[in-house]
Amino acid sequence: MSTSICCRCNEEIWPRAVCSSGKAYHPHHFTCKDCGLVVDPTLFFAVDDDVVCSECYLDKHAVRCSACRTPILERGVAAAERKWHEKCFRCVSCRKSLVSTSFFEVNGYLFCRSHYRELFSSRCSGCEKPINRQAVVALSTKWHAKCFKCHLCRKRISARVFWIKNGQPICLACQPVDSQPRNLSTP
Repeated sequence: MSTSICCRCNEEIWPRAVCSSGKAYHPHHFTCKDCGLVVDPTLFFAVDDDVVCSECYLDKHAVRCSACRTPILERGVAAAERKWHEKCFRCVSCRKSLVSTSFFEVNGYLFCRSHYRELFSSRCSGCEKPINRQAVVALSTKWHAKCFKCHLCRKRISARVFWIKNGQPICLACQPVDSQPRNLSTP
């Protein structure tokens, strides 16, 4: 039977060795790399192939939740280059869980799809609601296709050419004599 050599003092270990990460220690040399105290061999963490007691691990080495700043000791979520407890990975507006769903990050804050759209999407010049899909761009603003209507007859303007009267869109059927035609664009 071969004898073990303590990695701390380079002396032979007898009668009992404590082993961790391929290294052997005398029981009194099994100490925390941070605080220097003897560590219980059943309650320690290995950090950079060295021994760390549970108190030092929680204080200095444990990954902390981006929301509550407490150590993540069980399952967590890694997203947007940060980590969270599963229970903390939520929309800042409605507190809905974002685990297994799409989310958006703005300035470090997480949002569910509906609150992101509500808060950050372009708004339609006709109905003031968020524009989620393709928009009609006219008169230096955006519109839902169904909301881009003639200011006079309220019919939807679907032609690529329209008229402007007092800064409002007018369809070709209602074309005023004193207005210039404009081209409609869609992004």
